[in-house]
Amino acid sequence: MVVLMAVGEFTPATVRLVFFDRDRERCFRCLRPLQWHERGFGWSLHHRRPRGMGGSKDPMVNSPANALTLCGHATSPTGCHHWAEKNRDVAFELGYLIPGTARTDEYRPERVRVRRLSGGWWLLTVDGRAVEVEGNS
Repeated sequence: MVVLMAVGEFTPATVRLVFFDRDRERCFRCLRPLQWHERGFGWSLHHRRPRGMGGSKDPMVNSPANALTLCGHATSPTGCHHWAEKNRDVAFELGYLIPGTARTDEYRPERVRVRRLSGGWWLLTVDGRAVEVEGNS
């Protein structure tokens, strides 16, 4: 069976890699434990560089480096995904969002570090790992 994904959608393999292996079934920001069956309500995969209306042909949009498992979803009144969408200035500072129009190498998702709520800065790799680059401060 062939599964067709909308342009700008994460593949099922990317979702599983990021959710289970890298983020260990927890919200990347607050580390709240999550359940796979709650996807779409209890948690969602967040695009750090927005895919935009109608999607994007940029392959980095669907990269594991551009994906964060966040509790809640963008339109729910609670959760870290909602926080990132409603506090965009701070979310940009902390790496939860990357400007969609920025195309220089410094803004490639694997080069933009992201900070957990508990502290510590992380780089997300294209092969699905999170590497701590600076400890709690």
